[in-house]
Amino acid sequence: MKPVDIYKIISKDIIGQEDMLKYVSVAIFKHVTGEKFGNLLLIGNSGTGKTATMQAMERMYNTHPFFEKHRVVLRMNANTFANDEGMVMPHTHLYHQLENRALIILGKEATPEKVRDLVEHATICIDEIDKITSRIGGKPNVVGINIQQALLTLMEGEQVSYDTKLFLDGEYKEHTFRIDTGNMLFVCGGAFEELFDQVYSRVFEQGKQDRLTKMTMNVEGAVEFKQIFTLKENLEQLDIFNYGMLPQFIARFDNAVVLNDLTPANLMTIFMDTPTSVFKHSKKFFEKFDVELSITEKAKKLIAFKSAESTRVGARALKDIYGRIIKRFEFDPYNCPEVQKFGERYELTIDESIVKRALGIK
Repeated sequence: MKPVDIYKIISKDIIGQEDMLKYVSVAIFKHVTGEKFGNLLLIGNSGTGKTATMQAMERMYNTHPFFEKHRVVLRMNANTFANDEGMVMPHTHLYHQLENRALIILGKEATPEKVRDLVEHATICIDEIDKITSRIGGKPNVVGINIQQALLTLMEGEQVSYDTKLFLDGEYKEHTFRIDTGNMLFVCGGAFEELFDQVYSRVFEQGKQDRLTKMTMNVEGAVEFKQIFTLKENLEQLDIFNYGMLPQFIARFDNAVVLNDLTPANLMTIFMDTPTSVFKHSKKFFEKFDVELSITEKAKKLIAFKSAESTRVGARALKDIYGRIIKRFEFDPYNCPEVQKFGERYELTIDESIVKRALGIK
C-alpha cells in the first residue's frame, strides 16, 4: 500500500486538510516500511481535524489487513506524562499501556514474541503537545521541560528494556521485553494558540502585512479585499522554538505541519455531509417530534460563512452558530409558527430569515 492509497482511506472523513493528510500518508508509509524519523507535529486551531486524523489512522489500522502488526495505537494527552505532583512518569508507564493494548488485540494468541512485535510497531498519538511548553508567562516551566526531555528519549529510536508480567502457561511469569523504539511512529498535535499571536506580531514588526491582503468572496458572492493572516503561510521553525519547544524536541519530527483554517465551503460540507454532521443529528432529533427538518441553500451558506469567522475554533463553531438558531425550536416545536402541520406530520424549513433573526444579522 503506497502513500496515495493510504491518503484515499484516511481522507474520507477529514475535510479541508488535503496537504496535511499527504504528510500523514507519507509518515504512515515510512512507519510500515521500516523507515525512521517519520514523526509528525501537527499545528492547528481547535476543531480543524487533528484528533479526527488520529482517529482515522486508528480506524484504518483496525480494518485493513495490510496494517495487522501496526494496530496498537495509543492516544493520550501530553499532560498525562506527569502526575499531579508534576513528576514525569517513567518510560515503563507508556510501554505497559502499549503492552496492554497488544494483549487485548491478540487475545488467546498472545505470545511474548507477538506482543513485542505489536508494541515495537505502535503509533503513539499525543494531543495538546503545546501545553508542555518550556515557558509559561515568561517563566521556566520545569514540568514542560521535563516532559519534553522524557519524550525525546522515547523518540530517539533506541533499544530499551523493561520488566513486566505475562500470563503464560496458565500463570503469571516475570518477563523482560527488549523493544526497538525506532519502529514506533509519534504523531503529536496541538493548537499552539499563543503561537498564532506571536507570529502575527512578528509579521507586522517586519513590515510584511501588505502580503496579507487577499481577494475573498462574501456570502452574497461579491468580491472583497481583506487582510487574512494564516499561520500556515507565515510560520518559521524558529517560531516554534521561541514558543517554548526545545530544539532537540523539534528535531525529532520529520515535519511540522500547519493545518488549514476551514473555509466556508469546508464548513458547509462538515455541517451537512460528514458522519458527524450537526444537521444530520438535528434531523434525527426532530423525528422524535414527527417534524421533518430541512434547510435552504442560502441558510446553509450563511451558517457556514458565520462559522468561518471564528477561525480559532474551526468546525466547533458550527455547533455554537447552529445552536443559537435551532434551540427555540427544540424546546417546543409545536408552538413555533415556522413549524407547519401537514396531516399527521410537521415540517420545519430553516431559511435565511430564520438564520438572520437568530444571529442578529440585518
